[in-house]
Amino acid sequence: MTIGSNLCNEMSNLTFRKDRESKRSISQALTTTTNSSQDNAQHMINAGPSDDINDRPSKLARIQPPRPVTLYVKKSEERVYSALCLSKLTLDSLKEEVAAKYAIPKNMPVKLYKRTRKGLLIHMDTRMVEQFQDEDDFLVEVNFQNKEGIFEVTFLY
Repeated sequence: MTIGSNLCNEMSNLTFRKDRESKRSISQALTTTTNSSQDNAQHMINAGPSDDINDRPSKLARIQPPRPVTLYVKKSEERVYSALCLSKLTLDSLKEEVAAKYAIPKNMPVKLYKRTRKGLLIHMDTRMVEQFQDEDDFLVEVNFQNKEGIFEVTFLY
């Protein structure tokens, strides 16, 4: 039993010595690290416009045009919805599309209103049109006000 334990102790001493010889000392590691950091600092100081760091192309943001919004509209007496395609979400583009759809003369003024589910009648502006989402659907009432000479278009939710 003593021969086996002696042999085991000698093997562990031998591997300990090999590990110790193969490892760097702390002072060797520090001098190597100091030299490499000084070289990197010198490289950064000497970096110029033609260096690898500055030759990378800068990232450019993709500019995508706004997607057109399609609105589905119909009068209460119609059976099928019709599509209005708005390339820009503005009040003027909505007026143009409604005028083209319902054969309203271009020189005639058009007022656009929105009637909520609660029955409130709201005068539409561009901020309201910007809130439209693709494939929103509406019932539409088109009335001609003979007294004022204007068309009133009401979108019912």
